Amino acid sequence: MSTVLWCRAQTNCRVFTDSCHIKACLLYNEANSFAQGSQKSQQYYDSAIRTCPDYAEAWRAISIPYLKRGDYYTWRKYLDKAVLLKPRLFLGIRGWCLFKFLRDYEGALHDLRSFDTLTAFHPSYSGDGNYHLYIVMAICHRELGNYQQAFHYFSLGIDSIVAQQGEKWVGLSDYLHRAVTKMRTKDYAGALLDLERQIKRYDNYAEIYYYQGLILQLMHRNKEALTTLQKARALAGTGHHLNDIYCEMPDEVFIDDIDMAIKAAQAPMRPKR
Repeated sequence: MSTVLWCRAQTNCRVFTDSCHIKACLLYNEANSFAQGSQKSQQYYDSAIRTCPDYAEAWRAISIPYLKRGDYYTWRKYLDKAVLLKPRLFLGIRGWCLFKFLRDYEGALHDLRSFDTLTAFHPSYSGDGNYHLYIVMAICHRELGNYQQAFHYFSLGIDSIVAQQGEKWVGLSDYLHRAVTKMRTKDYAGALLDLERQIKRYDNYAEIYYYQGLILQLMHRNKEALTTLQKARALAGTGHHLNDIYCEMPDEVFIDDIDMAIKAAQAPMRPKR
């Protein structure tokens, strides 16, 4: 379900009044004529920065290919400069990237809390469009073991959204992630309820039925678990699962995971002593 990380239109250079910014803007736009990450494109961004060192957009743009290639040190060097110059524009992007690419949950939370204070999360979604940033904060807290805070942000990113804007504005995997969090805290009934909500919202992920199957196993409902896990296996086998071209997604599962769960569900239950 991932979208392109970033795309941009030509900047209107006439909004600037000083020659430094106008020249940098023109160079920045010219970079768009070449493939992202190509030598020519990067050279134009570099020229824009040299022409006008406080042109934050060029600092951010030159950083993107390094992020995609896994050179996080260089990416961070450039993006930090963009954040310093224009935190309202780029602090949320850095926080999301720390979460998605580096699994730096503490760093992501620091940036996203600051971004929320500055902007009240406007814009409010991750750079790939997959998540409201409150959901990102919820998953960060979950992975740090802060379940109470995780549920607080899940509520802001799901329940508040439903109340204010309607169910269609909930993310396509938000209920799934909250269900997994409830499963981890042994709220199996609550987790199953969220998975039912997920099915109504969007049902074409193998992960939905995988986690449903795991929960049913934990509740000693192995026959139901096996049926559900087999559905997960069929979906995964046809490519219907969480995926991203750059990195593993939160709560993503693989065919081997499902096969192991099916094997466990098929095993005869040991009699209670």
